[in-house]
Amino acid sequence: MQYSTIFLSALAATGALAAPTRRSNGISDNSITVILQNQNLEIGSQTQFAQGQRQAKSPVGSSGPFTTVELSLGLDVKQKDLRCQVLDKSNNPIVVVRGQNVDITFSDGDKGEWTFKNGATEVSKIICDPAFKQGIASTIDNSQDGPAAGQTEDENKDTDIRVTLTDGNLATQTAFNEAGLKREIQKPVGSSGPFNSVELSVGADVQKQDLRCQILDNNGQPITVKRGQNIDTTFADGNGGPWTFLKPASSEVSKIICDPAFVKASA
Repeated sequence: MQYSTIFLSALAATGALAAPTRRSNGISDNSITVILQNQNLEIGSQTQFAQGQRQAKSPVGSSGPFTTVELSLGLDVKQKDLRCQVLDKSNNPIVVVRGQNVDITFSDGDKGEWTFKNGATEVSKIICDPAFKQGIASTIDNSQDGPAAGQTEDENKDTDIRVTLTDGNLATQTAFNEAGLKREIQKPVGSSGPFNSVELSVGADVQKQDLRCQILDNNGQPITVKRGQNIDTTFADGNGGPWTFLKPASSEVSKIICDPAFVKASA
């Protein structure tokens, strides 16, 4: 497809035409680039990320509305399966499609761009996180307006709280909207499992960094989890990675509870 001069100029202005530098003359290429475009409106944006850490950024130059997103990884990026996510103005994940894959996170894989499932959407934030996994598309209604309850209107603030459940293959990710300020109960998005591990991701700007959550089985009983030497019926982020199900070792999950009153306690 040929682009107009205006479109090419718009992309160049935001850096969206500047493809990530490939290795040359022995120089390592660790670039991580998220490219957003809307060819109909002739707008585009390119945002750079660092590897090895969770980062949340607003799109450079424009918030859209966009219709496609692409992740491009430099040849020397260590985590080739790195995944990112785009959020709408209500801080809800935008569902994206590439081929037969429908998800709320997206990868590179040298397979090109992902299309926004629900059409052109403004993007408030882009999140790239080494903990993101291929998962199940969110059923969140992306048509809501206004910031989620408990969230700041500052788009540069990272107040995301998400619980990821996985069985080692597919994963489901559930967002919490109260910024850890009060007790919140949700069902897992998309699937109840069975799962064998859980991980809590707390954004850098969440006031309660030691927020803890809990998962319940189909009988309403807390599932005991383990991370390192820690065994508990609640779990935290702490940049320590996922917790493994201990009792039982695999289970369906009926509810996820995040509560600022939860404290670390032996199971």
